[in-house]
Amino acid sequence: MSFQSARALDQLTEDALEGAQPVGKLSQLSEQGRVVVTLFRGSDALRRSSDMGKIFEQMMMVFRRHGRRQLVSHGMSCDCLGADEAVLAQFVRLAARGKREDACLMAMLIVRADVAPLAVSLAEQLGLLIDATLRTDPRAMMGAEMGKSAVH
Repeated sequence: MSFQSARALDQLTEDALEGAQPVGKLSQLSEQGRVVVTLFRGSDALRRSSDMGKIFEQMMMVFRRHGRRQLVSHGMSCDCLGADEAVLAQFVRLAARGKREDACLMAMLIVRADVAPLAVSLAEQLGLLIDATLRTDPRAMMGAEMGKSAVH
């Protein structure tokens, strides 16, 4: 298991470490979920000058500025799915499927209630863009590592 964070692992709070707890395998997610987690883990191939990367960065800026705690991801090559990663993938999935109320409830667990609707709107845009890209050009996602190998 490898973790990524803005701070060193030994400087993370106990709450942040709980967000890194493995709750499943990356391979158990839908394609959209794997893309969201890959973006969260820092894939330059997906983030680089794309609309998807820009929307994702805007959403993450909302989480960084208004988050209740720091979100933590596993390393790019890790096959584990961390708790924060699973929540983020589910959040985007709900928003993209038009389940705004459920997505807003999830967002309020992550950010302040007054900015939750903004996070939902960004997640909806991101999820719909990922879905459209996967439908029209699935090879566009091939450059990103999708967590096929495990490092423990």
